[in-house]
Amino acid sequence: MGKNIRKDSMKIVPPGKKRCIWMEAGVVSYKLCDNNYDCSTCVYDQAMQLKVARQKEAALAAPDQKAADQIPASWVEKMMQLPSSQRKCRYMITGEVVRKLCPNSYECGNCAFDQMMQERVQTDELPAKTTGEAAGFGIAEDFYYHEGHTWARPEYGGRVRVGLDDFAQRFFKKPSRIELPNTGQSLSQGKTAFTIRKNGDTAQVLSPIDGLVVRVNEKIAEQSELVNKSPYGEGWLFIVEPASLRKNLKGLYFGENAKAFLKEEKERLFNQANKDLSLAADGGVSVDDIFSELDGENWSEFVKVFFRS
Repeated sequence: MGKNIRKDSMKIVPPGKKRCIWMEAGVVSYKLCDNNYDCSTCVYDQAMQLKVARQKEAALAAPDQKAADQIPASWVEKMMQLPSSQRKCRYMITGEVVRKLCPNSYECGNCAFDQMMQERVQTDELPAKTTGEAAGFGIAEDFYYHEGHTWARPEYGGRVRVGLDDFAQRFFKKPSRIELPNTGQSLSQGKTAFTIRKNGDTAQVLSPIDGLVVRVNEKIAEQSELVNKSPYGEGWLFIVEPASLRKNLKGLYFGENAKAFLKEEKERLFNQANKDLSLAADGGVSVDDIFSELDGENWSEFVKVFFRS
């Protein structure tokens, strides 16, 4: 009985975490998904597939029947051994739908339901929980923040939605135009991803992640003010199929680190304003006051300093 209790306790999943598909299928006793169920780019999935393939090859080549009878199975093979009434669709596993069974032998690329869900995920702006303020700036839960004041939000399926943070939307208040990257364009973390124009001035804004642009927010072309109205929601900019997601996320600010970053940026902003602007950036001057004073050379200088471009 003690062994059973230990086995069950190891399968307890922490709040907010999801079980890896290899755990869901019963191939491994415990593994959490850290790649947003994007198995095609998951290092763990690739390693497990290779391991199973090698074990199968060794078992089939074994001279004794016992070894041949113990051929290992991949997660797909394990799931297909279940009754059809228990083969959960990956969107049921992730919690995006209450109940949906897999009708397509887990060949998601050929599944009409998967394509429909991908379209929904790509186009809908997902509600963002605002935790309040950090140094007077709005900040959203579960978002990763780049030092160039863009955010990245991983979503189920492995894709990442990108936008401007509250600091940036205040700086670029009422932009004249936002020139987004083209669909299919390759982006690199820390390199220019798009351009913002305001009153004849231009700012190059950096990408928070590496990857390929798969969709852009068409509304932004006609309604650039959406980034001011809803920077973490309707004002999102584009969606990326990431190339090095886990590596990229390590280079971004998250949670308490993101709040600390914004506090540091506010201090730098007032120091920079005190140095470069005619106004004295003391306690009587607000962030918005500083931003409203920027134009020409001052605006360009602040772009270099705070948007790292």
